[in-house]
Amino acid sequence: MKIMTTLAERDYFLGLAALLNSMAHHGTYVDKVIVGYREALPDWLPPLAASRNGQSFTTSGGVEVELVELNGSLHMVHEKPKWFLHVTEVLAPEATEYFFFDSDIVINTRMNFFGEWVREGVAICGDVNFVFNRRHPIRQKWARIAEEGGRRITNQLDDYYNSGFLGWTQETKSFIQDWNDAFALLAPHSGNMNEFRVFDRTAVVLSTNQDSLNLAMMITEQPLSLMGPEAMGFIYGLRLMHHPIGPKPWTRKFTREFFNGKPPRDSDLIFWQNVNGSELRPVPDSQVRKMQRLCKALRFGGRYYKSLG
Repeated sequence: MKIMTTLAERDYFLGLAALLNSMAHHGTYVDKVIVGYREALPDWLPPLAASRNGQSFTTSGGVEVELVELNGSLHMVHEKPKWFLHVTEVLAPEATEYFFFDSDIVINTRMNFFGEWVREGVAICGDVNFVFNRRHPIRQKWARIAEEGGRRITNQLDDYYNSGFLGWTQETKSFIQDWNDAFALLAPHSGNMNEFRVFDRTAVVLSTNQDSLNLAMMITEQPLSLMGPEAMGFIYGLRLMHHPIGPKPWTRKFTREFFNGKPPRDSDLIFWQNVNGSELRPVPDSQVRKMQRLCKALRFGGRYYKSLG
């Protein structure tokens, strides 16, 4: 069994719709989707039935989407390592392959490529802030914290990786425990984890979930299979996904921002092209068409009018 998992709350369910629609468009590949959620479920979901761990519906393509209420009070991003361990050990211990996508991601390539990729090692993508040399003073502090905590550094890395996507298998699942261990090592340095970020990059920890992912990569004995920031669409290249940085496409005021020199991004247009699809249709079609036309027009205008900052 192959599992996709994600986390969603509040308006991020709109992102979930685009994620599931893009997954189906590119061949599905997985057998089941498990969504960890908090707060109320949106009323535009299909009718839900009771499931083993929560509630579920089945997509038009025949994939079960199980909605499991998340227990935890941290900012949602910092719940990732604990959630992945719960998925691997409790919710789907029999699965052979696992894939996590942030719920604001839109998939841009054939789904079975992710299966090919994860068989090479734990699959991880580079962050927009990619350069992070092994001699960087913050990385050296991480190494010292790990060694003082009884963990040996097994990998010397020169780049920084994003926690918005992860792929692992039955054979490499101990990496998830490595991530939880790294999270525990950095937690005392993290400040208030009810917030996305507290400190800046001069501190030992900028973002606990993502910094601990990078520390886990330094201490794991599992093979890693790594791609750069192009995989998430942060730069040009092999764009496997589109992962918007900063404001999410469904929150942006495109016309106002255009006149401030910020035209719609690729990820904005691609979200509006995928938010309604074969699996879910949370937004009236008329609004979707309007937003698509607006994004295209303002992107064209952005060739001539943009911020120099």
